[in-house]
This record gives sequence, structure tokens and C-alpha cells, in this order.
Amino acid sequence: MSTVPITAALQLRLAITYWNRLEPRPRSPEIADALAARVRDPLFMLTRQWQLGEFHGEDAGSPALVQLKGRTGPFLGWRPAGSGPLESLDAPLEELVASEDFTPDLATRVELGQSFERLLADEGLAGAVLDAIVVAFRTAHPIEATAVPVTDADASRFAVVCGGRAIDGVAVAAAGPGSLPVDPAVTAEAVRVARAVVALRDEVAQTLGALGLTDAPAWRRERMEYQAEAVALDPERGPVLLTADPDRDGTFEWFTFDMRAESPAGDLAAAIPGDQASSSSFSESRLPAYVRFRGMPNPRFWDFERGPTDFGAVTPDRRDVAKLILMDFMLVHGNDYFVVPFDQPVGTACRIDALLVQDVFGGLTLVERADITPAERGSRWTCFSTAIADRGGQPAEVFLLPPSAGALRQNGEALEEVRILRDEQANYVWAVEHLAEGGHGLPRPGHERNVAESASEPAAAAPASESPLLYALQTFVPRHWFPMLPVALDATSGETVLEQGRMIRPDGTEPEPAGRVLAHPAEEPYRVREETVPRVGLRILRETARCRGALGATHLWIARRVLAGRGEGSSGLRYDVARVMPPKSPRT
Repeated sequence: MSTVPITAALQLRLAITYWNRLEPRPRSPEIADALAARVRDPLFMLTRQWQLGEFHGEDAGSPALVQLKGRTGPFLGWRPAGSGPLESLDAPLEELVASEDFTPDLATRVELGQSFERLLADEGLAGAVLDAIVVAFRTAHPIEATAVPVTDADASRFAVVCGGRAIDGVAVAAAGPGSLPVDPAVTAEAVRVARAVVALRDEVAQTLGALGLTDAPAWRRERMEYQAEAVALDPERGPVLLTADPDRDGTFEWFTFDMRAESPAGDLAAAIPGDQASSSSFSESRLPAYVRFRGMPNPRFWDFERGPTDFGAVTPDRRDVAKLILMDFMLVHGNDYFVVPFDQPVGTACRIDALLVQDVFGGLTLVERADITPAERGSRWTCFSTAIADRGGQPAEVFLLPPSAGALRQNGEALEEVRILRDEQANYVWAVEHLAEGGHGLPRPGHERNVAESASEPAAAAPASESPLLYALQTFVPRHWFPMLPVALDATSGETVLEQGRMIRPDGTEPEPAGRVLAHPAEEPYRVREETVPRVGLRILRETARCRGALGATHLWIARRVLAGRGEGSSGLRYDVARVMPPKSPRT
């Protein structure tokens, strides 16, 4: 008997390929059979569950209901770091702490003058009487055409247009209703004119606040940061003192506060009315929910993820422990965490007295704080807690929700930008006014100011020497570059500060800072701590900020932000420079 047909049949059978696809039958609209996921080997499934320890019972059920019981206490006030009376918290902390005076520039003076003319018309003044009153105020409080330097071309042209044609609204508001111009038209309508002046002052106070050149009381120039303190009512301990160090964006979130266990907060809170220094208790029931995040694996077997974030494609390095922990939580333990919604009033300190969890089997579990057991700093686990600064960072038992603008804050265009950078070639630290407010109130680049003011300097005289080499003692740096010279405060400890100096120009003048960040009183040196300036430098921005409060009111202020610099720079400063003089043409 021949075996060839049998061999051919075996080869044909081995060449057959089988495909399994999740799709409905072509003759049936149902997909139940395709999605049934039938188990072909249940013994293998049970063996794997036993191998992975899934048969070990824990007598635990999923949480079904959470009961919260606690107390809240309000924030009582704030003050700049140090001593001083408490101030009320009637606005977001960012505005109260960082707000500084608005610069009374030329544009602001003209705008307020136009507002004053509108307020005079709102008082019922019109026709020749209104014209006479406006002329009287233009004479008493004029806009001078020479109020800004000629080198500021934009502001100079604006002053020429407005000179003699506008009222200085800042001067009118500063004079007040008691110093009206001596004019018959003003005297005849003194009551209505005075009401218009009062309305102008109220409008300035509501929109711009104070006008002047004063920095915020909480601004610490030597540290380039804001330092403030607040007092909150701990429902258990009473008033406590909190120190605030805002982040680089200048916001006062909960994590910017540290508590002081030993503090005179009780003496400070004595000035607060008693109805504001009382705590309130609450007892609520909440339904817990799973912690969800983008890219988290879905708990159902046939529930496909949308895939906006592919954590499975992350390939961490063996030394990248943080990324490994994150992946382990997301892919393995993410479904073991629950979140309990709780609404805490803004501007309060909350203490949770009891957290009772009821599971689906009816069991009750009292959950203690994770950081209630004393432990070393390296082995302690805590989250969203406030540290007690004078107790080694021990976590406090309250959670703070300060009256902060937070993410609702909107920053406008930078009015001023100062860059503090290190120049290794010249062995200097420089403070560069990259932007400064011009006379018309808009930001003006420091380079434009340097070009305009340097053009008015007298030309250097030609040397009388016949030498082919010309030696210069030093080169000149731009007018908006100011050296920060090291000054030793304590030779023993090596404490050093950087003090602002001056660079003499060819005409013998010493340029002054045009902005407000580097400005300082003549009798007080401008000093910055040496450790404050890192190798990458600093950027200090003055900009307008705006937010809407909890009651819907709009808050507007000017604040400063301190950001990381852009690396080292070069001023081009050189000493003992030899230059080759061009040969003189022969005489004919």
C-alpha cells in the first residue's frame, strides 16, 4: 500500500491556519457569543488565582458611606512679617500682601483729568459754566509739556499734545475738596465741584488704590520675596500664627503656609472682635468615589480605555524611582483609593475630629490620621498637611484653605522687568533694567533708553598723542546695567551681600535706575543677599494682576513675581584695553 496520499493529507492539515475575531456572525446581528469570553480551561484560571494569593480572605468590603465630623475656624487677619497690628482680610491675600502704589505717570494724570471733567458734567454743570470751571482747573493743575525728559520720545510727544489742554487728575485728587482753585466760576458752584472732587477720589480708591512710589510693606528687597504672617483660629488650640512664603507666581495657596507652635498669636487676636473668633462644627455624610485620572485602566474586562495617555508605553530607567512608583500606583493600586467630597469654606482652618467608614457589609471602621504616630522625618508619610516650623516640620492637625486668589489670578503685561545675572568674564553681578515704565506709563525697553540718552552725551575728545596704540582704562557698559558689588557684613561667618553701585559715563554722570524695582532712598543702600542670586540669575517682574473675589467683586493690583533667570550674561566690561589708532593721512 502506498503512503503518499496519507503524507499529503498530513501536510495539508498542518498548513491550515485558524483566526479568531471579535465580530458578530455574518448572518446574525447579535454579538453576545463573540463577547461572552468563555473560559476554556477553568482549572488553569483557578490555579493562577491560587498562585497569586487571591484566595486569601481579608474580610473587607468596599466603602459605601463616610461620615465626617469636624470643626472650622476663620482666618482672623494678616500683617507683614515681623511686628505690627493685624489687618483685616477683606480681599484676596495676594492683593493685600503684594499690592503696591500705582505709578502716577503722565497717562494716568491725563486720564484722571478727563474723568474729573466727566464727573463735573454728571453734577449737572454744562455750557459756559462747565467750560470756565475746566479752564480754572487746567490753570491750577496743568499738564506741563516739559514733565518728561526729551530722551523719552513717546512720552515727550504725548506731553506736547496734552500740555495746556488737560487737567492733572492726580493733583486734583491729592488736593481734595478743600483746595479748590480761586476762580469766580468755581466759587459759584463750590458745592457741586467739591462733590465731583470727592467722587474722583472715591473712583481712584476703588480702581487704582493708592498713587505713589511706595513698595508693598511685605516686600523684602534683600530677599527678593514677600514675607507675611497670618493668624487663623485653630478650633482646638485657639489662635495660631502662620508664616507665609508665596511661590514664584506670588500666590498664597495652602502649601505656602507654616504654623508656629510658640507664637504670640493670642495677643494679636485680642484685637479681633469676639464674633469673628469663634469656631463652628459640622457633621456630614458623603458617598465615597473611586479616584479617577486620565489614562487609568478601567475596572471592567470588556471596557476599553480611550487611550489619551498611554502609561503602558512609559519605559522608565532603573534609577527613576519616582516614575516607577507612579506607574505602580496607576496600573496596580489605582483602584484601591477612594475620595470623599468635602466643601470647606474659603478662609478657614479645618480640623477633622472623626472619619467613620461604613462598608457594604455594614461594618464600621474609624480611620485615624496617617501621620498621627510620631516618626522620623525621613520615615513619616503625610499628604496635604501643614508643617509646624518650630517643631521640626511636624504636621499640624488642621488643613488650611486661605482666602487666596490661586488659579483665578490673571496677570497682565509686564510693566517692568529686571534681570539679575552673573558675568563671569567681568567677575560681576549685574542688575539689568530690561523693561521700565516710561513717562507715558507703558513699558520701555532699557536698550532704547540707553541709545536715546547716550546720543546726547558729548563726543569724546581726540587723543593728542602720536602713539599708534591707545590705552583705555576701562570700557563702558550700557546705561541700564548697574553693578552689584559684594560687601562683607561679617568676615567671620562670611556673610556677604550684593550692593548696588554706579558706573560713571564718559561725561561724568552716574545713571540712576528708571524703574521702581531698583529704586531706593538715597540714604539707604540697595542690598541683596548673595545667596539669593543663583547661577542662572533672577527675573523680577512688575505686572498688573486681576481676579474676581468670592462675592463677585473685581480686584486689581500691581504685584511682583520672581522667576528663574536665563543663565549668565556678558556686559562687555574690559580693563586696560589697547586699541590700534588708524594712520593719519599725509599732509599735502
